[in-house]
Amino acid sequence: MLRPTLARLAQPSRAFAAAARRFYAAPPASFGTDGEKHIFHKLNAELGPTKLTVTDSSGGCGSMYVVEIEAECFRGLNRVKQTKIVNALLKDELKEMHGMRVLCSVPPKEDH
Repeated sequence: MLRPTLARLAQPSRAFAAAARRFYAAPPASFGTDGEKHIFHKLNAELGPTKLTVTDSSGGCGSMYVVEIEAECFRGLNRVKQTKIVNALLKDELKEMHGMRVLCSVPPKEDH
């Protein structure tokens, strides 16, 4: 759905991309909350990220989340556009939250 419009985006800074390498793409062994699980699976299905973490930063009540996502579809987009894509996918969930911090990046390019 959003993938065709994502091909024309700008690459984030090298420092941000390097920091993104600590994220994981596979689901964790367990999720802290059902909200973390729901958001993780929704973003994973829609954006196919290489790395993704979702953390309930509200202490478990589901009012605040931190989403760290690395996806090839963000390449060429600035951070505002990257964040808007995530927010658009989670628009219904955001209505029930106090807030969400989104940290987006693109995977590092492989040298051949």
